[in-house]
Amino acid sequence: MIKRIYALSLALALALTLAGCGTVYVNPYADIPKPVATMQLEIDGQSYVMRFTLDPAVAPNTVSNFINLANSGYYDGLKIDYVYPTYFLRGGDPNGDGTGGPDYTIGGEFTENSFEFNNLRHTRGVISMCRLLEDYNSAGSQFFVMLSSHSEYNGKYAAFGYIESADTESLKTLSEIEQRTTDKEYRPILRQTITSIRVDTKGYIYTVIKYGEDEQS
Repeated sequence: MIKRIYALSLALALALTLAGCGTVYVNPYADIPKPVATMQLEIDGQSYVMRFTLDPAVAPNTVSNFINLANSGYYDGLKIDYVYPTYFLRGGDPNGDGTGGPDYTIGGEFTENSFEFNNLRHTRGVISMCRLLEDYNSAGSQFFVMLSSHSEYNGKYAAFGYIESADTESLKTLSEIEQRTTDKEYRPILRQTITSIRVDTKGYIYTVIKYGEDEQS
């Protein structure tokens, strides 16, 4: 049976409305199976993989957006375009220089943007959304993956998934990317290509809410 998940659904909106009335909020995403994203990469002619468990309970619309982009093939052929040592790697930009994205943005699901449900910390292997510093609702397709723990990002960026601690293959890939040589602007010398990203949604359909010119789900 296919079930449809509407990010930031009426249930969530109602919970936000009633929060000041002593209502106990039950997260509608807490009991559904978490989707799993598989990222296939090619680095210096060799194939690698990283898997992320996505968590719609902490960032439902962010997860929905990532799923829709990934499963439409949006990320296929893009590259890891920035690796900041001990901090993060960045990907998902069709321009390859930190300026690109789809023709819309999404709302930032983190506490500084008055979204109180995201308690996912920025530790090694966590995937989170890039945004403009001055605009909390400017995320599109660019994401970053943490190389170590940085508490200064907590509550300021929409973390939405993580590499499982037992997934040694994915953690090895993360280390492989981290150890590759970059130029003085932290751009990889050898091309690191995202061959594909596909998400197993466990039978659920995720619908994204978009900002900007294209507001169709």
